[in-house]
Amino acid sequence: MLRISRATAAARAVSIVLHPFVVFSALALIAAWRLEPASLARTLVGLGTAIAIVWLFIWQRRRGGHWQTVDASRPQERPLLYGLVLFLAGGYWLWMGGPGSAMSAGVLAAVAMLCVAGLANRWIKLSLHMASLAFAGVSLLQLAPAVAAVGLMCAPLLGWSRLRLERHSYSEVLGGAALGAASALLPYLID
Repeated sequence: MLRISRATAAARAVSIVLHPFVVFSALALIAAWRLEPASLARTLVGLGTAIAIVWLFIWQRRRGGHWQTVDASRPQERPLLYGLVLFLAGGYWLWMGGPGSAMSAGVLAAVAMLCVAGLANRWIKLSLHMASLAFAGVSLLQLAPAVAAVGLMCAPLLGWSRLRLERHSYSEVLGGAALGAASALLPYLID
């Protein structure tokens, strides 16, 4: 049996707890609660459906031997994932009310972030873990400052985790964080 070090086990735990599914779900639920409380049930259904579809896709890719890890660790594994996630994000945006939703600008900013990461994938495999945490942290600064502070303080720990697990390089971790933070500012620049 292969034994892993405590540091590697801790890195895996951090990577799971701060997975983009967890982070974006928390962000969406907090945003719904603060901006449009009547949409909480719709938010849960939309998130649950999208996450279930993506997990089934990931499971199929990993089980079929198409991916090395569940993280789509190789750049060539990511284009299909980006396509699926962007399709589902568009569906989620429509499900939540499209341009009439109080969360429309935030969802579109997340879509823009994923588009940039997808286009950049040819040259750099940006960390989506870091991008999602930075995006959520900056997005929540006005809605839930204490939650935003906790999320942003976890960023170095998550960066260490992604490096420890050898899923990313320093430039991919820092680039993902920068992309997420910059994308979260888009709704403020458009307003």
